[in-house]
Amino acid sequence: MADQVDTSPRRDLTLAVIAFVIALVLWQMHGLAFLTYPLRLFVTMIHELGHGTTAVLTGGDFGGFRVESSGAGLALTSGGWRFLIIPAGYLGTAIFGAVLLFLANRSRKPGTIAIGLGFLIGILTLLYSGVRLSNLGLFEMIILAVVIMGALYLILTQQTDNGRYAGFGVLALSGLLLMVFTGENNALTVIVGLASALLLVYLGFRARRDMVLVTLYFLAFITGLHAITDSWVLLRIVTMPRSMMPHNDAASMANEYGGVAAFWALLWIVLDVIIFGSAVFYTLIKPWQQGKTISAQQT
Repeated sequence: MADQVDTSPRRDLTLAVIAFVIALVLWQMHGLAFLTYPLRLFVTMIHELGHGTTAVLTGGDFGGFRVESSGAGLALTSGGWRFLIIPAGYLGTAIFGAVLLFLANRSRKPGTIAIGLGFLIGILTLLYSGVRLSNLGLFEMIILAVVIMGALYLILTQQTDNGRYAGFGVLALSGLLLMVFTGENNALTVIVGLASALLLVYLGFRARRDMVLVTLYFLAFITGLHAITDSWVLLRIVTMPRSMMPHNDAASMANEYGGVAAFWALLWIVLDVIIFGSAVFYTLIKPWQQGKTISAQQT
């Protein structure tokens, strides 16, 4: 008889709390660079994609994005509504965390969310990380297609871990071939985007529900917390007598729409707290309060 998967709200709430604790610890543990560095790059990617997707949604163009090894990033946009595009990095990260938290909490099949998110990140990476598929010749396209299909076949059909790991190795090879064929010089951005996409898709297809749910909750919490922290760091930077970072989103808002950079940074902190705090309240606190009320009535 197949094992029954526990999908009760109480268990999901417990998993959310576990993910929150892990995210909170890593968020504060600055000494664990080998663990926090990939997360920093992931958050930067979400930040830059926030600028770019907002530009597209408001009628502008997204020229591409870049993730630097320092953890900084850059998004190239033109046109669109700048009033929304400029803050979309900091606010977009909080919105990403809030929406992911909400979806993970409401879905009975979180694997579907992980797969969808993985494909979305992968597509955006291929479209906007600087990879030029048009540079591929017919022979190169055939080689790349064969390698990718072989990798996906191994990942999705093999019943052993060794077989799946081999599939991921072949898929990594396809990424290297892609960068070689297209002359890609923005390797870190491609690696961050495609690695995130592949891991999410793999988890969605292969991992147990609890593992997928904890991962989605964790990504939601880590991006939401970083959105608040990054806005706070921005506020500290723009209030320095001589800014070490003269070109930043808050300064751009002040230049284009008036006011001082500190005002915009402070406003984004408040909005980040409201956006992500509301998601945490409706995902964790309110269900916990309702559970306590029901327990009290039953006794």
